[in-house]
Amino acid sequence: MLTRFPTTVGDDPNIFRVSEGVWEAAGLLSEFEAAADDATVMAVVAPQDVRNNWFTFPELEARQAMTVAKLRASEQALGLVHCSAGVDFDGSSVTAAIAPDVMQYGLDRLAARGINPDIVIPFALVLNTGPDGFFKAELDGVSVLRGSGIAIPDEQVLRDIFIGADKAIDIETNALRSMLLSASAAPVLNMREGIFAKRERTVWTTEAQRTWVQRILIAIAALTLMITLVTLSKYWIATKAENETALAAAQKIDPSIHDINQAESALTNALNRKGIVQGSFTPLSAALWRSVKASPNVSVREMRFTPDGILSVVLAAPTADNINKTLLGIQQDGFKITATPRQDASGSTLVDITMRMP
Repeated sequence: MLTRFPTTVGDDPNIFRVSEGVWEAAGLLSEFEAAADDATVMAVVAPQDVRNNWFTFPELEARQAMTVAKLRASEQALGLVHCSAGVDFDGSSVTAAIAPDVMQYGLDRLAARGINPDIVIPFALVLNTGPDGFFKAELDGVSVLRGSGIAIPDEQVLRDIFIGADKAIDIETNALRSMLLSASAAPVLNMREGIFAKRERTVWTTEAQRTWVQRILIAIAALTLMITLVTLSKYWIATKAENETALAAAQKIDPSIHDINQAESALTNALNRKGIVQGSFTPLSAALWRSVKASPNVSVREMRFTPDGILSVVLAAPTADNINKTLLGIQQDGFKITATPRQDASGSTLVDITMRMP
């Protein structure tokens, strides 16, 4: 795609699309609608908006010569300029200097219509002409005169000064279009560098990838919900089983107890009648049974709860290591314990422990 670089409010350049060598007018910039198949986009700058200078540094390499050329062109400018450099068709170093605000204005105008040019180049540097004579080219109402080491607007005053009685050779439309296509493939220089370099918006995912990500996230959420429900069901079943076991034990003591709530109430009343602080037995016994269940081969031989809130327990196991694991679990829960080891007649290890609230 090709357009002229707009630099004023009233400037409304034409847009051209090129497909397989066929040129098609795409309308004015103010009416343009960008398309996804617009590959390389080139904007040419009118000669009155950009200044070109040519330099020759035979002793320097190409990259060094372009750097020096930009410094020279910037020094010769009347004010602050954005300067780019390249190698012209004759091998000399050529520069293009433009006011930064003009460059920014043109890019903003194009961006407002969805155009982000890959190449911004002076119109004169598109023309691959011979070393002798002057050549004239016209594009979208803009004319340029190009000679060896010179590029100026095609105006009568400038013609009289630089050309005189000589005539400029017109570049035909087909030849000009061929030069424009060549410049879009391999430009002499590109003014889209430095602070005006083209920056594409990073696209991390495509639409199809985003769709798959959404599906995966939904699947993960559904799987998490399913696992949560299964876990809650297991807890509910386990709690129900424990309640049924506790209820069966309570009914052996008092057959009139019909549910777990009644059993808990009866236990609380029994503890209160004995002067035991309500609530101390439950956390102590819960901590004990949690640690015993986590330790293999450990059993509870005896258990007593005194009115002063101390739980006395006799633990039994084949070895002391099994009981030590239980004691360590109780201590990690924050309860205060004392332990006295001994052995019974069968050789099993017994430990008399006392537990109290922190």
